[in-house]
Amino acid sequence: MQISSFSLDFPNLFCKTYVYLQQKTDEIMRKLYITLLIALAILPVSAQNVAQIKTEIDSLLAVHPLMRWASMGIHVYDATADTVLYSHDAKKLHRPASTTKLFTCATVLKNLGADYGIKTTISTTGKIHKHRVNHERRHVLEGDLYIKGNFDPAFSQADMDTLIMRLKDLEIDSISGNIYADLSMKDSLLTGYGWCWDDTGDDSPLLSPLVIDKDTCFISKFISGLQADGINVSGFGSVSSHPTEYTILAEKCRAISELLPQCLKSSDNRYAESFLYQLGNLNNKDYDSASDALFYVNQLIDSLGVDKHDYRLVDGSGLSFYNAITPETEVALLKYVLQESDFYEIFRDALPISGQDGTLKNRMKESPSAGKVYAKTGSLTGTYALAGYIYPENGHTYIFSLMNDGVPAGEGTGIRELQDQVLNVLCSY
Repeated sequence: MQISSFSLDFPNLFCKTYVYLQQKTDEIMRKLYITLLIALAILPVSAQNVAQIKTEIDSLLAVHPLMRWASMGIHVYDATADTVLYSHDAKKLHRPASTTKLFTCATVLKNLGADYGIKTTISTTGKIHKHRVNHERRHVLEGDLYIKGNFDPAFSQADMDTLIMRLKDLEIDSISGNIYADLSMKDSLLTGYGWCWDDTGDDSPLLSPLVIDKDTCFISKFISGLQADGINVSGFGSVSSHPTEYTILAEKCRAISELLPQCLKSSDNRYAESFLYQLGNLNNKDYDSASDALFYVNQLIDSLGVDKHDYRLVDGSGLSFYNAITPETEVALLKYVLQESDFYEIFRDALPISGQDGTLKNRMKESPSAGKVYAKTGSLTGTYALAGYIYPENGHTYIFSLMNDGVPAGEGTGIRELQDQVLNVLCSY
């Protein structure tokens, strides 16, 4: 009887098995090592370090000469460890100044979204008719022209030229009707509640739905632009809402995401007020007031469980001396943006970065805080505020609010340096 032979290469099989097991072991150990590093990175700040942070910040406040006159509210929350790192007068009301923009922008992003477009439209109730005049072919817009403003804070002469060019593309060379500015987007108030009457210039913008290069003479410039481009206007310029039936001829649209950095990094008050009044449009009625728009801001703050006595906001930019808020409330808002919203990254990236850009470009350079603080600044006469996020080297995310009131005239630099010193302490552990 013939027996078929079957042989195994045991040495080769053993080697292959050994190599395979070694590779799997290395892979498992590598994953365990990475897991351990991550776990170590998010360990809570030790009780000893928390105590040291408190001691150092307390000492800064105790010895700084400006604290003889000024008040300072501080609240710092470790979002990674879910613990308060430091708090000082965090339940007292302070003027938020331009940190008010944090509430305005967060509410706009929540209710409208980053892709929401702010539109300036040109429409008509008439028709374009073709005529021959002295053997020349003419295209006459027989009817009125309406320009509806929606408070585009960046609208420029170049934008107006683009809109006029679109009319030229329709071959319009004459308008037989009138040119109307539709200002129905908001009420007629050009300044905010509680703004200083003698505060003029870029810091105190005119709150009109139709502004060109910060100027409210929109219609006169538009008519001049039409005529300069060869479009004759036989009517006059005035103000009126367009009727229910109309045809849109041209439009300029800007997304919130395009405008957000100018609002937060450069702290542009015009942009913040524009954002606020976009919220007013949510109620689908004309001539909204600031209080109509602030309904949605208050709604968001109330949803955070904040006591009604812990805040009062009357504008979108923080120019008003009637605004008041606690550091705890600012931290609660920033915590919501970080942990519950879907717009955290676009919001954070629009904030000034310490020592790098925006209103923090020249602060905290070559310090432990350089490049680690993403925060909104704020300043009014006697008031200095700073609130945002800190990303220290321990891998945690801190949320903070610093608010100073009662700062003597000419001492803004000194109080900002104190704020920076507090942040340096937080970034040193």
